[in-house]
Amino acid sequence: MTTSEHLFTKRVLSFSDQNLHAAQAALRGQFAALPNAQVWGLWQGVFGVAAHQLVLVSAHQSLDDGWQAPADCTVEAQWRLKATARPQTTQPLTRSGIYVFRDFWLPYVNIGQAVELSSAAWQTFEGADAYSAEPMGLFAPAEPLRATEECVLHLLTWYPNFAAWETSRQPDEQAMQRFKARRALTRTTAAVATRLLLAS
Repeated sequence: MTTSEHLFTKRVLSFSDQNLHAAQAALRGQFAALPNAQVWGLWQGVFGVAAHQLVLVSAHQSLDDGWQAPADCTVEAQWRLKATARPQTTQPLTRSGIYVFRDFWLPYVNIGQAVELSSAAWQTFEGADAYSAEPMGLFAPAEPLRATEECVLHLLTWYPNFAAWETSRQPDEQAMQRFKARRALTRTTAAVATRLLLAS
């Protein structure tokens, strides 16, 4: 199914300690039992996410994915989201590498323009010879807000390694100008680097 038929929920989850193998398995088991939701991606932090935390993004068909946190899990943050320019499907992610979550705080009225600038910038950002990078998801709030109300636009970008991420900080001039225009729409941003955890 396409993203127009699905919603997403992004969560930052904390557990009792940094031994997360059992937690990963339990999360996947919980979602396997849900009729209309699946794990789109599950990540462990490289930097910016504590060692006892996981980032979970689920894909689902209704506003609530139906997941309930088990007793040993604390939901530190949660956002109900809809896909904008990406992803085009809800197929779970499977590619190893570095995934950078970058959040943009901006007025809700600016969401459409920020998405347009991102999509235009990617046309040259992704085709660079000097590095590899692919934006995997760009998510807006699932429910509409007042025009002036601040919200978060969630970007997820894949890189094969940190060398590619560092080189991509200097994209071509067209992409750079569009990224600067997007920055001008926002109050602030924050980023964390993670690695995708694959099902065993």
